[in-house]
Amino acid sequence: MRNVLTIFKKEWDRVIKDKRLVFTVIFLPGLMIFLIYSFMGTAMQNSQNNFTEVAIVNQTEDFKWLYRLNEDLANINVIEIEASAIGEYKELINQEKWALLIVFPENFESYDGVGEKPIVTIYSNPNDLTTSNVVNRFTNYLFAYQNSLSEILYGDTNYFYVDNEAPEPDENRLIGTIMGQLLPMLVIMFLFAGAMSIGPEAIAGEKERGTLSTLLITPIKRSELAMGKILSLSAIALLSALSSFLGITLSLPKLLNGTNADMSIYGVEHYFMILLILISTTFVIVGIISIISAFARSLKEATAYVTPIYILTILVSIGTSFSSAEPSVMMLLFPIYNSVQSLAMILSFSDNAWLFTIISSCVNLVYLIIFIAILNKMFNSEKIMFAR
Repeated sequence: MRNVLTIFKKEWDRVIKDKRLVFTVIFLPGLMIFLIYSFMGTAMQNSQNNFTEVAIVNQTEDFKWLYRLNEDLANINVIEIEASAIGEYKELINQEKWALLIVFPENFESYDGVGEKPIVTIYSNPNDLTTSNVVNRFTNYLFAYQNSLSEILYGDTNYFYVDNEAPEPDENRLIGTIMGQLLPMLVIMFLFAGAMSIGPEAIAGEKERGTLSTLLITPIKRSELAMGKILSLSAIALLSALSSFLGITLSLPKLLNGTNADMSIYGVEHYFMILLILISTTFVIVGIISIISAFARSLKEATAYVTPIYILTILVSIGTSFSSAEPSVMMLLFPIYNSVQSLAMILSFSDNAWLFTIISSCVNLVYLIIFIAILNKMFNSEKIMFAR
């Protein structure tokens, strides 16, 4: 055990005493997650608070009452303009400096249902995506206004009514679904990137420089060497996982501030489950990188081998995050996939979140034991360890 601790301390000192590695491995993952999600929260909040302008020609009191009943007038400016200013406001819309122009014809309210029907004109810029929401809302107000006037002129024009008895949407669950699609992918990417920055150097790098060969001919057991290497790398990578966890914890309030969700949307149990997944996933990632690094003959070769695995991990994370179907329990036997799915289940308030978390964490720990055994066998192989 003393030899394991010696190897552990050697690797720990190598990283901790290198300020660049400390920043890259420990601080950067959490910092990036915090910055990205804080930026997203600010962007979402700004998009909701955009002040939108609508100009209306020959506005009627009934239409004014309709949109005032549904709109937050703190975020929208509706003005009445003369027909002579239509050209000016069309140009503003073309320049994306104005959102919407609605033109009611003169004597609109005097129409009695006989003869040519009046035409209400809507003018907006289809290329300005920031105004599409308000354009759609006011278009719906016009349709509602049209139906109301049609009923007044022609009687009840509805053949049947639709009574929507669906429950009120759960804003928190909707936000959780979105979070479950976005966050797992970034977390896995940063965890893998952090482990990549230390794993190949710790084994393949020493193998290339010949220092690993020196260790192998010392009285230290190779099983102790394997154990010390993987435990030290796991401990350092766990700091990266904790950094990511803190980044998530600190950025969620900022991200949710850009929504209508309750700020207490996630409780202590959710953060605890996330932490369990991060820790167990770190063990898996470190194990994979350690085995690849032991097989490689140089640091460059190890990096070349690890990169496709990293890309595959990203693809699995993306595909899994945006999958709407809840996987079967048997699918949790696959590493990385189970972690992404578990994070998605936690963030989206799935009833099976605890089940997924426990199974995935246990499966990942089993993989860690297997990886340690494989690495031990590789360290005992002269052909692999002394390959040039």
